[in-house]
Amino acid sequence: MEELSRGRALGKVTAVIEESERSPMGTMKKIMQENPDIVNMSIGEANFDPPAELIDIACRLSADKVNRRSLYTSTRGLPPLRQAIARYMKKTLGADADPDENILVTVGGTEALHLAIKVLVRPGDKVLLPNPGWGALEGLMRRQGPEILYYPLRKAHAWTVDTDAVLQAMHAGVKVLVVNSPSNPTGAMVVDSAGWARIMEKAKELDIFVFSDEVYHVYTYEGPFVSAVGLDPTFENLLLIDSFSKAFAVMGWRIGYAVAHPWLIRQMDVYKETVSACTPSIAQWAFAEYLDSCDAYLEQRRAMLKDNMEKMVARLNAIPGVFCPKAQGGFYLLPDFSALEPSSVAMVEKLLRGGVATAPGAAFGSMGEGCLRLLFSQEWLDVDKAVSRIEKTLAG
Repeated sequence: MEELSRGRALGKVTAVIEESERSPMGTMKKIMQENPDIVNMSIGEANFDPPAELIDIACRLSADKVNRRSLYTSTRGLPPLRQAIARYMKKTLGADADPDENILVTVGGTEALHLAIKVLVRPGDKVLLPNPGWGALEGLMRRQGPEILYYPLRKAHAWTVDTDAVLQAMHAGVKVLVVNSPSNPTGAMVVDSAGWARIMEKAKELDIFVFSDEVYHVYTYEGPFVSAVGLDPTFENLLLIDSFSKAFAVMGWRIGYAVAHPWLIRQMDVYKETVSACTPSIAQWAFAEYLDSCDAYLEQRRAMLKDNMEKMVARLNAIPGVFCPKAQGGFYLLPDFSALEPSSVAMVEKLLRGGVATAPGAAFGSMGEGCLRLLFSQEWLDVDKAVSRIEKTLAG
C-alpha cells in the first residue's frame, strides 16, 4: 500500500534516507509557531542579538548600487573574507592557515561537513563518532554507506570528551574520526592540549583523518580553548570546521568555513560548485569587513552565556531527581532526568505540557537517553522563565 501511494514512478525509487532521520527540532519549531507561549529551550539557535556593527555593514553593502554585492562570488569564497578568516584563526586559535590554499567558505558548518564526507567517505569505510553527538552528523555519514562506530563521552561534574575512550576506539581500520569540541549537545570539551596531542599522534600513526568540529569554540568557560589545528600545521590528517552562525547569532545567514590540506580544499571546492555555487554573498562581504573588530562582542556574549549556564545548572541540580553537569563550552546543557523518567521522549512531552520545549537526549545517541538538551543562549529572563516552568512541572 505504501509503494502504491507513491505512484508507479516513485515506486521504482529506493529511498536514500529514512524519514525518521528528520531532526526533532523541525517538529519543535512547528509546535512553537502554533503556541507562542511555549518557551523554546530546544532549537539550537543563538537567541541573542547579532552584532549591531555587523548588521549595519550588511545593510550598507546591500544598498550599494555601484558595487553590487548581490552577485555570485567565487565558489571558494571572497578573497578578503578568506584573509580575514586567516587572521581570525590566528587570533582565536593561535593557528596559521593560507587563505588561498587552506580555506573554503561554506554554507554553514553543515555544508563543510557534507562536502568533506562526500569526498572522503566510501561504502564500507569505518568512521568513529561521539555518543552523545550531533544527530545530523550520523545522518550525513550514514548516506555514504560506512560502518559507524562510536566512542562514549564521560559524564561527571561536567560532560567531557574522554581522551582514553577515543584512543581505545581508534584502530587501523578506522578511516575518519569526528571530534566535536565544545560538544553539541553536551557542552563537553577535549580538556587540554595533552589530550589533543595524544589523539593526533595516534591518528598520524594509524593514518586516520580527523574532523575537528569547533563551531562553538569562542564560547568556552573553563580555561582557554585548545584547538587541534596547531598539532597538524600541514593538515595531512586534519579538517577543521567552524561557523559564524552560532558565534554571532546569524544562523540564517548560513556562513561557515573549512580549513584543510590544499588537495582536500580543491576537491571540496569543485564539489561545492555543483551543490551551492557559492556561500551567501552579503554575509561574506559583511564578515570580511567586520571580523577584525569582533572581540568586544564575543567577550560580552561569553560572559552572558557563562552566567546563564552557572545559574541554570544550580537551579536544575536543586530539583530532586535531576543531575545537571556543567557545560565547558557552547550553549547547551544535557541534564539527566532518568531518575524521574527513563524515556527522554516521555520527559519532553511532560515538559511540553508544562510550557517548555526541550530536545530528547535519545536523538543524540544511546548515551543521551534519559537526558534532555536545554539551551541557555537566551537572555536570562527567558531562561529563568523556562527553568521556573520545569521546576513547577516536576514538582506537580
